[in-house]
Amino acid sequence: MFAKVMSVVLSFLGISAFAKDESGKSILLDAQREQLKQKYGEKFLESFEKDLKEFEKDGNPAESAVTAEVRASLEAERDENARLLAEARTKLKNLEKEKAQFEAAIKEKDAQIAKMGKVEEPANGQTVQAQSGQNMPKFKPDMSMMHNQYLDAAFKGAAYSGNDTIDTTELQKEFGKYVSSERLQILQDLLGKTESIQYMSTIVTDKTEVRAVQSAIDSVLQAFVPKWTPKGNSEFTPLTIKNYKCKINVPITPSDIMEDILGYLYDENLDPKDMPVVKYIIYQLIIPKLDEEREIALAVGKYKENTATQDGDPAGEANEVMDGYVTQLKALKEANNEKVTWLLDGETLTDDTLIDQIDKAVNEVKPLYKRKTMYIHADPDLVTRYSKAYREKYPWLKNEDGEKVKVDFSNFTFAPLEGMRGTGVFFITPKENFKHLQSKNPQNTKIRMETYHYDVHVMAEWWEGVGFWLAEAIFAYIPPTEDAESSQGGGV
Repeated sequence: MFAKVMSVVLSFLGISAFAKDESGKSILLDAQREQLKQKYGEKFLESFEKDLKEFEKDGNPAESAVTAEVRASLEAERDENARLLAEARTKLKNLEKEKAQFEAAIKEKDAQIAKMGKVEEPANGQTVQAQSGQNMPKFKPDMSMMHNQYLDAAFKGAAYSGNDTIDTTELQKEFGKYVSSERLQILQDLLGKTESIQYMSTIVTDKTEVRAVQSAIDSVLQAFVPKWTPKGNSEFTPLTIKNYKCKINVPITPSDIMEDILGYLYDENLDPKDMPVVKYIIYQLIIPKLDEEREIALAVGKYKENTATQDGDPAGEANEVMDGYVTQLKALKEANNEKVTWLLDGETLTDDTLIDQIDKAVNEVKPLYKRKTMYIHADPDLVTRYSKAYREKYPWLKNEDGEKVKVDFSNFTFAPLEGMRGTGVFFITPKENFKHLQSKNPQNTKIRMETYHYDVHVMAEWWEGVGFWLAEAIFAYIPPTEDAESSQGGGV
């Protein structure tokens, strides 16, 4: 190292050798010392004079340190630095060019926005173009249809007798028009976010199953060595997430619900033309129940293939449409998957020790994930027990976050999920590792109505699934078998 510094100093001072004192040792002239001090600083000057004296104590002149090999090495470094500098300048020039293009694009968009802001929008809104290129006007009920006339008359005070001769063919026709004009909104509401989906990241895919192809880089920093020593290629275990085809088949007798619709119109102060029968069927009868059953299926569902061979055969249970995330965790536990971190393994959660057990579970999370803000997805009964135990142990503390229960000295907050009630399970995982699958092609989601005598049959089909991306990012507690069996009636 001294040889290179020596060469640089001689070159900077423009000399081939230093002056010598009476004993033949190299010395720096006052002018040379001032030059080095101005260029590299006082500390460098002191260090260099010390190293110079140390090198020559064995009688070797300082100039002998600068060999041909040292000069060649310095020249190579100079050439490499020149090359890197040229590349950096080229990249900088390209970045400045891209910046100019980007700023020009922003300026153009700003001009378009300003121009659009000066255009008056039609009072009745703007017509949206459908994929077919045809205009899609806002749906309006056909008041010439019998069921709409019934509602309109009853809403205005005329008597309604519950006539069972409603023309279901007319209702089916109106249903088709309503779904056609409101399709996107209906699909968004029909398959909207349930309680647990808000904690997941969604994958939009038409595949029947997906698997992770890349893990997150966990570390890149290392000490320098002049060799390629890759880091961050951590081992990971991708899990398969299956996509399941689901459906609803809902039989409805319109005459039986006409009084309910009328009561709803009165309660909500809506005119019949603002709440067609088909909208009531979808939003007041189907979607609320579907949300409830989807939440349970996404959590504790266990897939069972339906063996029905003809119309009218018994339907499968709601929690048999897919394998839920709790079901998958239990399967991983039964398979002794060692990639998953099993929290409090084999322990039973008791009220007396629950707070300490949760603290212990949080401490068992890998250090890489402890700094992340994450949720403890849990059985609501468990969260209630924890809250009561905490209040009993620390009665002087007030919960400023309301229903949000945060574990002290951590980045983790409880998220009670109704679908997990009675399981005694809780797990911690980043949102990006907790996946929800849905179809990217809206055409794969179908909703339609058919008539059968005095009934109408509402049908819908779609793909959906849930699961985990990487096993190493799951930290889960599964109660011992006997505890899980005793908790199925509610509680842990």
